[in-house]
Amino acid sequence: MVLMGFLHIKEFSQIVVLLSTLSTLSAAKVVTVPENYVGEFPWYLTRIDTGAVGEFRLTLIDDYNGTFGIENQDLLFTLKSFDREERSTYELEVNVTDAEGRQLDDLVSITIIVIDRNDNGPEFEQEIFLASVHQGAHAGYRVLATPATDLDDPLLPSSDLRYKILQQVPAQPSDQMFEIDHQNGDILLTTKGAELLDPGLVDQYVLTVQVKDMGDRNEGHYTHVEVIITVTENLWVPLNSVLVEENHEGPYPLAISKVQWNNDRVTYRLEARLPHPEGPFSIDGEGRIYLTRPLDREQEEEYVLLVSAVDSDGDLYDEPLELRVKITDENDNIPMCSPESYQATVQEQEVKGTHVVTLTAADQDDPRTENAHLSFRLCGQEPQGPDEQLFTVNAEGIITLAKDMTGYSSMQYQLEIEVADLAGQEGGLSSICTVTVDVEELNDNAPIFLQKQYGPISIAENTAVGHPVTTINVTDADYSLTDSWFVIYTIESGNEEQIFGIHQEEQSNVGILFLHKALDYETVSEYRLVISARNEAELVGSEYGPSSTMTVSILVDDINESPILSQSDYEATVPKDVLPGSVLLRVEGYDPDTSSAPVRFRLGNDSIHWLSVDSESGEVTLLGGDPAGGSHLVEVVMEDGVDASLFVTARLVIHIEDLQEQLPAPLLEYSGDFLCTPRRDGQSITITALYRHGRGNRQPLSFSVDGKPMEKRNWKIDQINDTHASLAIALSWVDPGLYRIPIVLSVKEEPSQRHSDILPVNVCTCGSSGDCRIEVGPIPGKPTILMTVATIAGTFGVIGIFLIIILVHLSINGKQRKKRKQNASIESAPLRSSA
Repeated sequence: MVLMGFLHIKEFSQIVVLLSTLSTLSAAKVVTVPENYVGEFPWYLTRIDTGAVGEFRLTLIDDYNGTFGIENQDLLFTLKSFDREERSTYELEVNVTDAEGRQLDDLVSITIIVIDRNDNGPEFEQEIFLASVHQGAHAGYRVLATPATDLDDPLLPSSDLRYKILQQVPAQPSDQMFEIDHQNGDILLTTKGAELLDPGLVDQYVLTVQVKDMGDRNEGHYTHVEVIITVTENLWVPLNSVLVEENHEGPYPLAISKVQWNNDRVTYRLEARLPHPEGPFSIDGEGRIYLTRPLDREQEEEYVLLVSAVDSDGDLYDEPLELRVKITDENDNIPMCSPESYQATVQEQEVKGTHVVTLTAADQDDPRTENAHLSFRLCGQEPQGPDEQLFTVNAEGIITLAKDMTGYSSMQYQLEIEVADLAGQEGGLSSICTVTVDVEELNDNAPIFLQKQYGPISIAENTAVGHPVTTINVTDADYSLTDSWFVIYTIESGNEEQIFGIHQEEQSNVGILFLHKALDYETVSEYRLVISARNEAELVGSEYGPSSTMTVSILVDDINESPILSQSDYEATVPKDVLPGSVLLRVEGYDPDTSSAPVRFRLGNDSIHWLSVDSESGEVTLLGGDPAGGSHLVEVVMEDGVDASLFVTARLVIHIEDLQEQLPAPLLEYSGDFLCTPRRDGQSITITALYRHGRGNRQPLSFSVDGKPMEKRNWKIDQINDTHASLAIALSWVDPGLYRIPIVLSVKEEPSQRHSDILPVNVCTCGSSGDCRIEVGPIPGKPTILMTVATIAGTFGVIGIFLIIILVHLSINGKQRKKRKQNASIESAPLRSSA
C-alpha cells in the first residue's frame, strides 16, 4: 500500500505540534524499531522533513509490498510488526515532487533497523556427540567441541552463549576428569584426567552438557546434550631415525616410515623442522611416509620432519612426532685442489727439506669415511733435474726441496700433483693440481760503476732543457733482468736546485744524465754531482761500497745574452704645444751578463726627426719641429754593450693632441644604436656627415676612428662616399657593453680642418632574429618625447592642463613612431657635437 498526499507550507506549524515527540528527518536518516511490536497500528515510525518550499508531495520508491506508507503527507508508518530474524534492515527512499510530478528535491533516504529481542533459544548442532581420548594425553587436551547456535542478534546478550558440564558418568576415578570452555563449548582433559585416564579402569564416559543464552545472567533459554567419550590406548609414539642410501635407485615413492593416531577421524600433516629443508617427502591418509626421489648427501645430509595429527578443524590432537632421515654417503665426488693452481717461490741456496708450499684439497663426500680421505702424489716436474727430482710431496700435500738449491737449471718449474680419495688406494677418484715454483735469486752482488769519474763535461749556458749530458752504466753479477740486477740511479749531492735528472732506459741498467732545468752561468758556473747506484731488491750478505758511487764534473760555458727590457710597450700623450727638450718617457732595461758592457739605446726608425733617445739613460726627448697630430709608432732599440747584434725592441705609441678645431660642427647622422657580438657579417652602423662651408658648398670629408691603439683595433670604418661611412666590429668578439667611439672628420682638400665627435654604440649578444638580448643603454644626444613635453609645459604653464592632455596624446603617438623607426633597417638621428 502506498499513501500519497499534498502538504502546504502554511500547515507546517500545526504538524510540528502534532508530531513533537517524533524526530526530524534529515537528508539521510536512521530509525531503530523493536521486533515483535504488539501495540496499535498503523505504527508511526518517524516524520519526514524536506527542504522543499510550496506545495509538494512525498512518494515511497518501494513500500516493501505495503509494509510502509506515508500519512498526513509527512508521517512514515507501518502496518505490521517486524521479525529481526526474517529481516534486520529496510532501506527506504522518498521522492519529493510537485502536483505535476516534477522532482523538487533530492531523494530522502531512510534506514529502518530492527532491534533484536531474545525470542530464540540456543540449539546444539548435533543430538548426541561422540569422541575418543587416548591414554597419556596431556592436560588441556581438546577432546571435542560441542558447538551450539542462537538465531538472535550475535551482537546482543540474547546470543551470548555459556556452556557447562552438568554430570559425568561414571564419576570414576574422579568426577572431574573433564572440563568445558564456558564460552566456546570445547571439552578438555583436566590435570586429574591426564593423570588418571586408564582404559583398563574406565573405557567410556557420558557427559551431560548444558548451553544457555544471555551470557552470565540468570535468565535466558537453555538446552542439554549428551557427549559420549571413549578411552583408548595411545598409538602416537616416538619414531626411530631412518637411514636412506645416497642416490638410492628406488622404486619411488619409497616407503620409509609410518605413524598412527588413536582414532580414524584424523588427518596427517608433514612438514620440516626449521632450519632443515622440507625435502622430497610425503605422507598419505594412512600415516605412511614416503621418499619421492633420490637424495644427494652433499646437498643435505639429514632431514628432520615433523608429523602432526589434526582434527577436522585443523587443530592438533597432540604434539607432533619428530622423524630424522639420515643419508648415508656414496663415493660420488672427485677431490679437487683449492685452488687448482698454486704459485710458490724458493730462494737460491735453500737446503734440502726446505718447505715450498702446502696444498689443500676438498672432497664433498662424508669426511668421516674413506670417501673423503685424501692423499697427494708427485706426477711430474718440468724441466727435469739433471740427476733427480728437485721437489717432493708427502701424502698430506706438503711440497719440500728434495735436494739443495745449488744446481738448479731454470728460474721456474712446473709441478703436477695428483690428489686421490680412499687414501690413494685403487678404485678411488682423483684430480691433478698444478704448482708453479719461481726461483728467487738473492741480491748478493752490489752494482759497480764502469768508471769512478766522469768529466769534466762542458755544456753551454743556453743548452735546451732535456739535452743529454752523459751516459752512465754499471755491471752487476746477479742474474740479469731480475730485481737483484736492476739498479736505481740517485744524485746524492750537487743537484740541490734540481738542475739535472737521470732517465733510466727500460730493460737495461743504462742511465742518461740530462738537463732538467735551464742553466745560468751568472748563478752557477760549475757542478760536481755525486751519483749512486742501488739495486731494486734489498742487498743480502754484502754492502754497497765506493765502487757503487761515482762523480760527474760539469762546467757551464758563458754565453753573451741579449739585454732584457722592463716592459716591451710604452705609451705617451703629448700636447700640441709641448716645448722642445721635454722628456716624454724613459725606456728601462738591463744586461743579464755580469761581465758585459752597459747597454745602449737608439731609435729604430730614422724617419722620426722630432724625437731623440739618450743612448745611456733611455730617456725619450722631444727635439722640436711640428709633428703631425694623431698617433705615432716609434721603436727604441736596446743593444748589448759588446755585441750590437744582440738587441731587443720597445714599441712607443705617442699621441699628439691637436688643438685646432677650425670648423663649426658638421651635421652628423647615424643609423642604428647597437651591434651584435660575436660579429655578424654585413652588420654595421651607417654614419652620414654634411660639412657646410661658405655659401653652402659641399666639402668632401674623410672618416676615421680616433683613440688609443688597443681601443681602435676593435672597430673598422669603411668610407662609402664623401659624406657616408659605415662602422662595424673589427674583431670576431667584443665584450658586450656601451662604447663611446671617437669619430674624426677631416676635409679632404684641407686635412688640417678636422672635427671629432663621440659615437655611442651598444654591443650586445643577439638572438637568431637579430634582436638585442641586453637592454640597450640610452644614446646621448637623441631628443625624447619627455624632453619635448617638459619644454612645452614650462613655456605654456598657464594652460598646462589643456596642453598636458594634448601632449600625452602626442607622446603615445610619438612612441609608436619611434618603435616603427627602430624596427626600420636604417634610422637617422643627429649626433650631439662635442665642440
